[in-house]
Amino acid sequence: MRLEKKREEELERRKGTTCKTLIQFTWLLISFVIAYFVIDLIINAGYLSYNMIYGVGIPRSIPPIAIKVVLMFVIVVVMQFFMFIGFMFANPEGRRRTGDPTLKSRTKDPYDYGRD
Repeated sequence: MRLEKKREEELERRKGTTCKTLIQFTWLLISFVIAYFVIDLIINAGYLSYNMIYGVGIPRSIPPIAIKVVLMFVIVVVMQFFMFIGFMFANPEGRRRTGDPTLKSRTKDPYDYGRD
């Protein structure tokens, strides 16, 4: 009986994750497109060049597209970090400290059979 309850609880918790996953994937795709255009703009404007990158010590056998992909990944990570910080400050869920004792639990007790 308890295993069935745990399984039902797990299924209930997983409801809606497909939509969340699609939204996250779409957001990451948009972030990579924005990062591509930002890197392209920085390189075309002359603020950064492949010669500067190769001068740091990266071997010239690495193609420029690989360097661009790595820079895109770095920009996406930075964007996601700032989104996380913004979530922490703007959303009450992000501001909630963990470990504070409360009278109400956010998760169901698997050992609660409805008896008082």
